[in-house]
Amino acid sequence: MEARIPREPAQTWSQLPGEDLTTSALPEVAGWISIYEEMGAVLRSVISRTDGSADMDGLRRNLQWIEERLGVWRDRHAALAGVAIDRKDHTLIYGGKSLRLTRREADLLDFLLRHPRTSFTSKQLATLAWQNSRLSDAQVRTYIMRLRGRLRDIGLGESITVVRNRGYGMAANLGGGKTGS
Repeated sequence: MEARIPREPAQTWSQLPGEDLTTSALPEVAGWISIYEEMGAVLRSVISRTDGSADMDGLRRNLQWIEERLGVWRDRHAALAGVAIDRKDHTLIYGGKSLRLTRREADLLDFLLRHPRTSFTSKQLATLAWQNSRLSDAQVRTYIMRLRGRLRDIGLGESITVVRNRGYGMAANLGGGKTGS
């Protein structure tokens, strides 16, 4: 009979070292979003390679914690940026101004806001923001350019960035907002 080594329970964290949910620095918030996205990606990769291991439940609990924490940081980014999207009415609210968007524009903007400082190709945006891999690069480019023009009208014209040979992204510092605390 094989001796079993007792396993420690899954780690339960309240926050990572250096993490400060009260920060008002948008670039710092975007940095934490990137950290948690990377942690989630690594853990999902580990889970996908772990077949029926006794550690699976602990790994899944840790992934759930990471995803919850990522949601907290994404909400913090949106609050600091002063941008709110009413998903039901497809309305953007920023700086006391309201802008009616199409469903696709709202989905695209919401997706980009939740992933600041990350570039996405047209194909990735079609799949991740709209769950429609059949949209062409030209169609995605048209939605991006139209949304950028509409955002310009309310002072967010430079918030969607174009990264040459990499795709499109959301600036960490929207509309000249707060950058430090």
